[in-house]
Amino acid sequence: MRKIVLLSMVLSLFFLGCHKDGVYNPKEKIKRIYTQEQGKTKELKQEWTWEKELLTKVEYFKNNYSNGYNLFSYLDKRLMSIVTSGGAIITFNYYGRQYDFIEESDIDGRIHSKIKFTYDKNKISKTEITLYDYDDMANWKSENDIISIIEPLFPTEFKESMDKIKSNIKNGTFTTRKITSSFTYDGKNLKEMKSEGVDIDGSFCCYTYTYTKYDKNSNPKYHYIFGNDENGYAIGVSSKNNPLEVKHTYRRSWGDDNQNTQTESGTTTYEYVYNGKFPTAVKTAVKNGNGTNYQYTTFYEYE
Repeated sequence: MRKIVLLSMVLSLFFLGCHKDGVYNPKEKIKRIYTQEQGKTKELKQEWTWEKELLTKVEYFKNNYSNGYNLFSYLDKRLMSIVTSGGAIITFNYYGRQYDFIEESDIDGRIHSKIKFTYDKNKISKTEITLYDYDDMANWKSENDIISIIEPLFPTEFKESMDKIKSNIKNGTFTTRKITSSFTYDGKNLKEMKSEGVDIDGSFCCYTYTYTKYDKNSNPKYHYIFGNDENGYAIGVSSKNNPLEVKHTYRRSWGDDNQNTQTESGTTTYEYVYNGKFPTAVKTAVKNGNGTNYQYTTFYEYE
């Protein structure tokens, strides 16, 4: 009898310890996010709406005016779809407790991107993103589809690459490109992530992010589908604690046999102000080797 009780306790602890992807229910729920660039006034960037433990809406702001929104739908408290104000429909497919694949389509049913997940035990080890570039996609794309959702305040090189994807679309039925990302961890925190693939202009790009330091406090976006603030390709990947330093490298090659190369690197540092275990302010300083240094502060309000 004691063995049965002990086995039941072990199994209960095992299943409690295994997170179910698509479930995001933090102890402190974000209400508003503000940012303040150096020398400028603080601006509202996001407003989050919750229905009990479920995040149902994120509204985006630009210059303190509404600039679109995402609506989240669930089945048994698990994320099943996101509908954006720009007309994107993002659907989530699962295999057991894990993500299987995510698809982004428009209201006509055309697929614009697909993300396939690979796991090492219970952690995402690789994602393969297929991007479908249609001839009229530039007219359909808005600032709130999945490509734009994942580029809030990334390094300059990443934002420039995203701008090409959204605006420099070639004529034709459609073309496809693939972006592959790999992830390694130290416990429940990201240790390194690497994204590489062919850009829309035919060049090969590679982004590497190495996390060198973390604090011991709680990340309010842990398990949030867009919870990674460094790499826009890290859909579904986040860390339990808050990073203190991240080293990033960008490499681009083009031409015959990729004989032309461009490499840039830098370091991002974070300083936190806490109320309890969750941050209320984060000062971000980005130092790039090419001299394009900048800093800004993010402010969190909770319910």
